[in-house]
Amino acid sequence: MKKLLLIFSLILCFQSLIKANETSNFEIEGMSVGDSLLNFFDKSKIDSEKSLPAWKSKKFLRFVTYENLNTYDAVLIYFINKKNNYEISSMSAIKEYPKSFKNCIKEKNKITKEFKSLFENFESDSYTLDHNQDKSGESKVNVIDFDFKDGSSARIMCTDWSDKMEKDNFTDELRVSLLSKEYSKFLQTAWD
Repeated sequence: MKKLLLIFSLILCFQSLIKANETSNFEIEGMSVGDSLLNFFDKSKIDSEKSLPAWKSKKFLRFVTYENLNTYDAVLIYFINKKNNYEISSMSAIKEYPKSFKNCIKEKNKITKEFKSLFENFESDSYTLDHNQDKSGESKVNVIDFDFKDGSSARIMCTDWSDKMEKDNFTDELRVSLLSKEYSKFLQTAWD
């Protein structure tokens, strides 16, 4: 029953995207790239919980929420680090799959199929790589990237943590990310 509810929720989320060309037309938990965070959260809450990511550049701030979510366990939101700018530049929705990587892949494949039927004018690339947080090389990430003609992008991925990492409280997860053109471009050099 939970699985059916999740599928139904995802279908409803995708319904507004029919033949969308850019990530700002897609909603995660009611929010879209380009929306103001102030439409969803109190300014004092955002200001008290925002943080700088670990990149060398300080161009973007991060805000994480676990509250009032219907489909996902958490949503990470990035916005430009400027006074009184709360416009969402990127969002990543996370759903945990404890010891259930196969179920994560099934859900990733369903969402990928929906993306391909809803979006047009994109290029996609699918691959698996070692997770950079696991120096043993045993943790894997299964990814599909969507690059849109307007420069925005999306990524759907499942992380399969090794047994050792799971013992250290890492949990297999699905992540659906939407990135504005500016944020996509920024990530190309974020770690430089």
